[in-house]
Amino acid sequence: MPPKPKITREQILQGALSLVRERGAAFLTAKSLAERLSCSTQPIFWHFENMDALKEAVFKEALAVFGKALRKKIPCESPYLAVGLNYIRFSMEERALFRMLFMSDFGKTDVVGARVEMDYILGVIEESKHITGENAQTIYREMWLFSHGIAAMMATGTAAFTEEEVRTMLSDVCRGLIGNLENK
Repeated sequence: MPPKPKITREQILQGALSLVRERGAAFLTAKSLAERLSCSTQPIFWHFENMDALKEAVFKEALAVFGKALRKKIPCESPYLAVGLNYIRFSMEERALFRMLFMSDFGKTDVVGARVEMDYILGVIEESKHITGENAQTIYREMWLFSHGIAAMMATGTAAFTEEEVRTMLSDVCRGLIGNLENK
């Protein structure tokens, strides 16, 4: 019977996530992770078939971190506005994870086509804005694209907005989209 690994799969996954958070996705290599964990690369490949498998697990873990951040309640805000504010806040507080998830091909996925957290957000739209079906999907898609633009600029430091400015922009665009749907 082979010896039981001293480094667990979870330790490797959390070490990899930590490395990405601190240095960015490009720095996630077997060697850098082994250094982080103070071990050889052997435990990494004991638990993960290859680096692609590890990266896939890190991407899923980062999506879980993102999903939790997206669901934070903001007192005195509509739940739908909170989603947009949380998305943009995530881009600033977790810049490296945001870039990995939404500004790279790390996960080898079409970010728009993947419809990240779509079911949750559609539920919030239906509950707080009383918009359903195709109209809710239109609001989801167009607000996500608008919010993503702000978030990407904030994550890269190419623009800076106050939370009040972001709140106003998101509210104005949402009202405009809803008004446009009502006038069709």
